[in-house]
Amino acid sequence: MASGALLASLVIPTLAASAESPPLDVTGMTFISSRGDETEVVVHAEQARFRPEADVADLDVVRARVSTGDEKGGRIELECDEGTLNLKSNSFWARGNVTGRTNDGREFSAPWVRYDHSDGLLFTDAPVLLSESGTTLRGGGFRYYVREERFRLMGGAEVVQQP
Repeated sequence: MASGALLASLVIPTLAASAESPPLDVTGMTFISSRGDETEVVVHAEQARFRPEADVADLDVVRARVSTGDEKGGRIELECDEGTLNLKSNSFWARGNVTGRTNDGREFSAPWVRYDHSDGLLFTDAPVLLSESGTTLRGGGFRYYVREERFRLMGGAEVVQQP
């Protein structure tokens, strides 16, 4: 069974939220979700606003790491300007200057990406650049299946010529 923990640089009062609970502003928030002994999702933000009624956190200056929870599975790391983390599902939406790297060294950049934790899927339908083994491709989006470490470029692909 998955569990999540919210760590911060301040002492946080009980987060048992009612519909009237005000947002909680946090500096240096780190969210960790694990299954058994394996960490699957780690999200760190310089600033966060936890909205208890929605069970989400709005994040600024974000670093995230997602893994399948075993040594053989996939892993992805990303950074972005802002994001939204669903604390119940462990899914998130990263926005603004999103850059990332897969376990096998592929690097990508896009205006936004979403991660669906239940499907183990990182995706975007926005224009994306994907660099792999010295070649950069431009596409109309991608699907990255973290568990299978399978990348699929969407919306056609073209090689980006370097001057």
